[in-house]
Amino acid sequence: MKKYISYFKLRYNMALQYRASAIAGMFTQLFWAIMQILIFIAFYKNASGKNISLEQLVSYVWLRQIFYSLINHVTEGEIKSSIENGNVVYELIKPINLYWIWFFRTISSRLASCSIKCIPIILIAPFLPGELNLNGPASLEAFLLFTITLVFGMFIISSIINLFYISIFYTMSSKGTTSIFYGTLEFFGGGFVPIALMPISWQKVCYFLPASLVADLPSRIYTGNIVISDGLKYLGVQIIWLFILIVCGNFLLNTALKKVVIQGG
Repeated sequence: MKKYISYFKLRYNMALQYRASAIAGMFTQLFWAIMQILIFIAFYKNASGKNISLEQLVSYVWLRQIFYSLINHVTEGEIKSSIENGNVVYELIKPINLYWIWFFRTISSRLASCSIKCIPIILIAPFLPGELNLNGPASLEAFLLFTITLVFGMFIISSIINLFYISIFYTMSSKGTTSIFYGTLEFFGGGFVPIALMPISWQKVCYFLPASLVADLPSRIYTGNIVISDGLKYLGVQIIWLFILIVCGNFLLNTALKKVVIQGG
């Protein structure tokens, strides 16, 4: 475990060097959140039968943008390229578990990016005028549970991304699967439309899949749209899904490595 923690620290420090990119991303997320909120404000003027209040929805949007770096489904081009061109062989000859190296690398990059982006937005969002501002958590208990589920959400998306990397061993290219991967996670995770605004039948489908546990669950706990008792049940579901994803990921990777053929390099 010590070597993986050391690798985590190394990748974290490397990611911190890209400050200009992180700052640009922060402004993008800030204006994107404002644009989304303005659309929802206009929508709510004529909407009825809503499963989430406008105040909760505004906070929901802000939280997804503030912690976007932690819970997004963006993959690393360097890892994808190393599998496609054969350079992954240099990782395979090291006395390390490839799955956990990818896992900790993904987490370290996300934490580094988030540590730069989130603080400025957190300082700005609560003080915006009118209905645009970020509201506080529903309660102290909700905030604590939000934090815990957000961390587990980061673990879940990292394990899902590992499955994507493993799939490249079978498809030999990431070009076709990338669009499918991004679109699927964005839709079922509530990225295009918040899950609470979807038809009930689609909500059931989304809540059955792990993508909804990454960002939608923590955000709705924070706003009070999901009560603490239900939030604790969903936390248990997060842990179960994380275990399933990690076990499946390790199994698929070990199976792939037994048959892998290195091309290029």
